[in-house]
Amino acid sequence: MAMLIVRHYFPENIGLTLHEAVFPKELYEEHWMGAYLNGEKIGYSYCKITELNHGYKVSETLKLRLKVMGIEKDINTITNAEVDNHFRLLSFLFRLESDITTEIKGRVEGKNLLVTIDAGGMTSTQTIPLKESPYLNLSILPEILRKGLKTGDKISIPIIEPATLSQEYMEVEVIGKDPIMSLGKKRDAYKVRGVFKGIETFMWLTDNGEVLREESLLGFTLVKETKEDATQPGKPSMDLIAQVAIPFSIKLSPDVDYLKIRLSGVDLKGLELNGGRQTLKGDILEIKRESLSLPPFNSPLSKGRYRGVEGEKGGSLDEYLKETIFIQSKDLAIGSLAKDIIRGERDTLKMTRLIYEWVYKNIKKTPVISLPMATEVLRTKEGDCNEHATLFTALARAAGIPARIAVGLTYKDGFFYYHAWPEVYLDEWVAVDPTLGQFPADASHIRLLTGDIDKQLQLLGVIGKLKLEGIEYR
Repeated sequence: MAMLIVRHYFPENIGLTLHEAVFPKELYEEHWMGAYLNGEKIGYSYCKITELNHGYKVSETLKLRLKVMGIEKDINTITNAEVDNHFRLLSFLFRLESDITTEIKGRVEGKNLLVTIDAGGMTSTQTIPLKESPYLNLSILPEILRKGLKTGDKISIPIIEPATLSQEYMEVEVIGKDPIMSLGKKRDAYKVRGVFKGIETFMWLTDNGEVLREESLLGFTLVKETKEDATQPGKPSMDLIAQVAIPFSIKLSPDVDYLKIRLSGVDLKGLELNGGRQTLKGDILEIKRESLSLPPFNSPLSKGRYRGVEGEKGGSLDEYLKETIFIQSKDLAIGSLAKDIIRGERDTLKMTRLIYEWVYKNIKKTPVISLPMATEVLRTKEGDCNEHATLFTALARAAGIPARIAVGLTYKDGFFYYHAWPEVYLDEWVAVDPTLGQFPADASHIRLLTGDIDKQLQLLGVIGKLKLEGIEYR
């Protein structure tokens, strides 16, 4: 949900980063946009640009109130970025305030991005090699705007996403003229399409770079308004999680061991539907719950069992033992807890079970909007499926067990809901669910992707489009 919010405002006031030669002075003023979800007021955004000696400072704030699993959540994001005269990123500060306050700072030094993340007082750092000089998603259209908006114009811009620290190209295309009503007047505008990791966003942009409207997936919309109108509070009535649930044609019983379904509505390429418990043939997916009838074997931590071992796709399993900026498996508290949990156990299946049971019993189940970090989950001991999966994965890696986060769907009461759970490598990838208390997870867990939060961002291109048809289960 946090990623959905962050990705929504990518083009807002993009036009503010025009080159000085075509920079209308009035655009130095404050800019306000009302935020709506399927026509219902949920908040506002505010943006201001300040000229500096070496370039520009862009400040943007987004304030939202959403209903998530029946609970109203206030979500604030703040982005302050400094860019040079060519709009390339120099530094940024991104802050997400909700259940947990997360602050991410980045600074470009040579060909690296130096990053510090602070979540609930827990700090981690990372150096990210840059493929090329990056732009933030606040400043992607200067080239198109500098030469004038023309139908059919296209541009590809390297973007660093501050919330996930992922590097991708954003593809931008000027669709054509499309006048719209704005502040009670009909305004001439161009409709512009942006695509980032398969996620489409449309905006209506004037010749001088003024953003009048933006539309994104799931009915998220930003509309140019006066400050007074934009800041009027909204009271959400629609539950965000319920809106993206997928109705299912078959009523499933608990603990399904086998499921056969047909998928439609999205391009299945790029999704991790095939492998392990899942078999994809055309648009038909079969899922078989693992039996876990595995012989005991010694701890990989002491024997180096997985070093250099290849996974099901021929790649090394080493990456599933590494620490990441969100899965801090080398943190002293994480490592100490992992040792306490396994209590000297050497059988990896039993070790996995012990970690699963600890997370299931000790982490309070509650919806949380955050960028989940294992150390922060351990501190608060609460969260939803993302927090459970992140902490489990960190503990498993600390114990020397290859583990990864799977994201996809799981069934409840006639619907499939988006969900996250861990997978561990026990001579094959095995899905477990420390949120719902399933070891192994039943066959109603449909894996779409695996990976950290930057990879999970791809789910936004699927949400609201994927359809499922039940064929068989047992």
